[in-house]
Amino acid sequence: MNALHPDSAVIVVAIGDEALRAEAVHAAAATSHDVLTVTDPRDIPRSLPGAYAVLVDSLMARVVAAARRTHTAPAPVLFLAADPGPIDYEAALACHAESAFIIPAQVKELLASIAAAGAPQEARPGSATIAVVGASGGVGASTFAAALARTQCAADGRALLIDAHPYSGGLDLLLGVEAEPGARWPELTVGDGSIDAADLYRALPSTPDGVAVLSAARSTVADPFRLDKDLLARVVGAAHAGEGVCVVDCTPETIPDACTHVVIVVAAEVRSAASAAQLLVRLDAARRRCVVVLRQRQWASLSAAEVERIVHSTVLAELPTLRGLTRAVEIGGLPQRLPAPLRKAARAVLEEVGV
Repeated sequence: MNALHPDSAVIVVAIGDEALRAEAVHAAAATSHDVLTVTDPRDIPRSLPGAYAVLVDSLMARVVAAARRTHTAPAPVLFLAADPGPIDYEAALACHAESAFIIPAQVKELLASIAAAGAPQEARPGSATIAVVGASGGVGASTFAAALARTQCAADGRALLIDAHPYSGGLDLLLGVEAEPGARWPELTVGDGSIDAADLYRALPSTPDGVAVLSAARSTVADPFRLDKDLLARVVGAAHAGEGVCVVDCTPETIPDACTHVVIVVAAEVRSAASAAQLLVRLDAARRRCVVVLRQRQWASLSAAEVERIVHSTVLAELPTLRGLTRAVEIGGLPQRLPAPLRKAARAVLEEVGV
């Protein structure tokens, strides 16, 4: 497996009617894309991210519509109805379908729409939504997440750093903006409507070099706020729809569906590599695009080649132990001018994900 999985984006067939589903799968199989058939409505939300196109009928339309409200699904939705029709336009509108077809009568038109589907949906230049997770504790995943955002801004880009750890001390501390005004998670009011990416950026504290930070708040009393998956999904989805790079510092269990790539920071140690191998298998099954960054701590038992053999993935970049960085972060936050090895690794990841 390569560091990034192949870009043959999948066509998701979410159709409840069995006969129509068979026709849809047959049509989709005539394209150059993989086909993923989803029959359980519970599987739809995690099937949408990264899809090339979504084929849906009236039985699944409202499930897809609900999933699109909390998960970023940039792929076009194409609504299908069985011959001789009619087309349920109310259901088609509910799931924001771009086109509707009677199948098999209009299979040629459907194939033409599938062929054209990907062109306007290419990732915007300079944009990506990246999750950063540690394969084990203490590998510096949060520091690397902050470095990704900082490196993007250093290249005159736009970056949002989101803290998705439920018991984080706050990424605002890591970047030295704990005293800056702006909303933290408990103060972020999003309501039931859509979230505008520009409004989100304006509401948050920012570093002098332009990194917007959404972090946990600190309190000496019991805080009833709990960061739930729906709120995280909506905020990350809004950031994904905007310009720039969104970096989410999270655990493997809280990776938002909207993330286009997952960076796994793994220590050059047996247990960390073994954990990364299991995580990569799970993420590969979910069709996630993954990047492996190798962290060299004070003592390493494995070489990069040995880690690659264990995790069955290419090590894209290596992070050595950076003398004095821990002290610098404790005193004033992550330096605006990053140490060269950290900057080089962050740049390699951003280039790999297409930024």
